[in-house]
Amino acid sequence: MATKTSARLPRVELLHVSTPTGLAGRLTKASQHSFTYDTRALAQGDRGFEISLTMPLRPESYNRTLMLPVFQTFLPEGFLKDRIHERFGKVLRIDDMALLALSGENAIGRLRLSRNTDPGPGQGDVESLSEILSDHGSRDLFRYLSDRYLIRSGISGVQPKVMLAAEDRHDSSSQKISPDPSSKAGVGERTTLRARQLIVKVGGDDYPGLAENEFHCLAIARALDLPVPAFWLSDDRDRLVIERFDFDRASGRYLGFEDMVALHGLVNDRKYEGSYENVAKAIATNASPALKSRSLEEYFGSLVLSIVLQNGDAHLKNFGLLYTDPGSDDCRLSPIYDIVCTTIYIPKDRLALSLAGTRDWPGRGTLCDFGRTHCLVAHPERVVDRVLDVAGSYSPDNDDTGIWAQIRERSMNYAHVLAKSGRIARR
Repeated sequence: MATKTSARLPRVELLHVSTPTGLAGRLTKASQHSFTYDTRALAQGDRGFEISLTMPLRPESYNRTLMLPVFQTFLPEGFLKDRIHERFGKVLRIDDMALLALSGENAIGRLRLSRNTDPGPGQGDVESLSEILSDHGSRDLFRYLSDRYLIRSGISGVQPKVMLAAEDRHDSSSQKISPDPSSKAGVGERTTLRARQLIVKVGGDDYPGLAENEFHCLAIARALDLPVPAFWLSDDRDRLVIERFDFDRASGRYLGFEDMVALHGLVNDRKYEGSYENVAKAIATNASPALKSRSLEEYFGSLVLSIVLQNGDAHLKNFGLLYTDPGSDDCRLSPIYDIVCTTIYIPKDRLALSLAGTRDWPGRGTLCDFGRTHCLVAHPERVVDRVLDVAGSYSPDNDDTGIWAQIRERSMNYAHVLAKSGRIARR
């Protein structure tokens, strides 16, 4: 009976795809998913209309039985996908086209998908960042936010998260927020925030302390001078707020973003397939020449950090490239995101992708060989040693929950494998 009912539900068969340059083309679903560039975009020949690094302007359609890889980047997964099914499953056939129709007007990156030719102005509501960080009320703040912004959160990943705009309003009922941790302001200074584009994340019952876990990992990445977005932890340590790195506040424009699932031509369900060597190859192939070396160095540093922190979830969707448009000369590795210590939840966790043909945690020699051969890092051992030193010396202001103590125990136990003889004793 459920199958017959589902078959009668209306389907989304056409979506208009736009970039900041204008209407790029149309995504349709019949026997296959098909994207066709608009004739006006073809006539102008402006690469600003191109929707992907791997899909240049051409009159022929791009066809695929499964959803085209570029749109996999921001298909909702996990929590958001389940909530969409819960809210709309009785009135709409929920497939990939429907998911994009419901969330594609505010997706990660520069693409906007809409059933109308004009995607509209995007989200207009603005929340208070102070309230998001300080709320201790009896209501479930995250559930409230996810209900309000459910269909405006085109973001992948199974962790509960929602996208919204927020500012510090500095009114009498609002507390001032902590300083932006990515700024150079002094400890006592405050940062005035206006309409930041944010992602709010929580851990859920299955992964207690996940928001705080990621906060510590990002703080170490920042201390290593690796690129990270601005981020904040709520007072009750249940919510991590991260500024969207795909939004250029200076110009008010969204940047292009494609993760490694898209660049490998895969679908989200295959995000654990492949190798870190192939990620390095995709960076080398697609990054702008002037930024290739730095992108590979940052990739190696972020991978070393993930390994030191025992992050077994560094899969294909957790690495991506950022650019103004496919024709620009600024394509580079995106800032670090979704980095956590997974072994405090899954003690026997392994690498998400293979390295040197195995998913076992690598030794010092294997990791340095990878950095030298695939990331073209001249002195990979220096990178490994610096990550060990910075991670080992990190000390948060408060660890009442014991989350950092658990991460530190896991990383310290593994650090002996990567360290030179005698180094760990100094930590």
